[in-house]
Amino acid sequence: MNHIKSCFFLLLCITLLSGCNTENTSTSNSSKKEESIETKKKLNVKITLDKEITNNKIIILSGKSNLPKDTKLRIRLEQKNSHKNSIVNTAVQKDGSFEYKFFNEDDTVFDDGKYFIYVETLPVLEQAEVIQEIFGDNGSNLTGPQISGDSELKATAEIDLKINNSEVITEDETLPKDKDAEEEKNEVYTSEEVEDNSEEDELDMIKYDAEIEIKKIIEENYKTTSIEKIEINEDMGASEKNKLIALVYLSFDALNTSKTAYNMVEMYSDDLAANIGKDNDTVNQIAVFWKVPYIDEEETVAKFSYERSGKQMKITDKVSSLN
Repeated sequence: MNHIKSCFFLLLCITLLSGCNTENTSTSNSSKKEESIETKKKLNVKITLDKEITNNKIIILSGKSNLPKDTKLRIRLEQKNSHKNSIVNTAVQKDGSFEYKFFNEDDTVFDDGKYFIYVETLPVLEQAEVIQEIFGDNGSNLTGPQISGDSELKATAEIDLKINNSEVITEDETLPKDKDAEEEKNEVYTSEEVEDNSEEDELDMIKYDAEIEIKKIIEENYKTTSIEKIEINEDMGASEKNKLIALVYLSFDALNTSKTAYNMVEMYSDDLAANIGKDNDTVNQIAVFWKVPYIDEEETVAKFSYERSGKQMKITDKVSSLN
């Protein structure tokens, strides 16, 4: 009897020890899993910049990064010890690259001196939703030596360059110069240089925001559709400034009959116009052009045009060879 009790007690101890070990193992695995997930969320940002100067008239900035596709960037070209600067927005491509060309509208050379180009990610709330998830609240998931900020973290990079026009020989230098004409030219140039380009920069930003918003609506809602290109132009006939016309070129990639394809592209066009009309009051007109490769690989087979009416878009024209 005592022998049986001893065996039972031994089995009970083994069972308890095994349970504790399993619990510890489970807890350990769970902790490791949580730690792995947390580590996976962090993005160690790496940005490298390069520049190219063409005849001192064009400054080309190119960059490579591990930032996700469509990350919005702000690029600022600034001349040292001067109030002159240019600010533009751009986006990261699928391979992590980005590029922008700076030039003067009148095709003149940049002034002599030292320049800096600064690149930084736009605030998290101005990024697309998928980018916001990667960056985390206030950029909390961004890490690395190129991350800075107090209330919100952002990725930054910079590069400097020097313009020396004495090293550039132009055809004008081989001709005799008229002193009065040269002075007048310099006065005009100086006036143009100090002109405030804030309105142009504002329009470019509005165009960019409209393009990103259209792209986001399409990618999130129309799964059988691919984007060929999106053109955003200023509506020159609008009574208000900074109003836009959007030209959207799409491809319906599903294998359907002509009738079904027409019904789908019409529905998608109506939905896109309705969303833009509701969410973006800068777009006054939108035209959606469709290709259906299963029906015709080359030609545009449908076009739907819309015009703003209050907070809605009303259809003004529809043309199709599908129905």
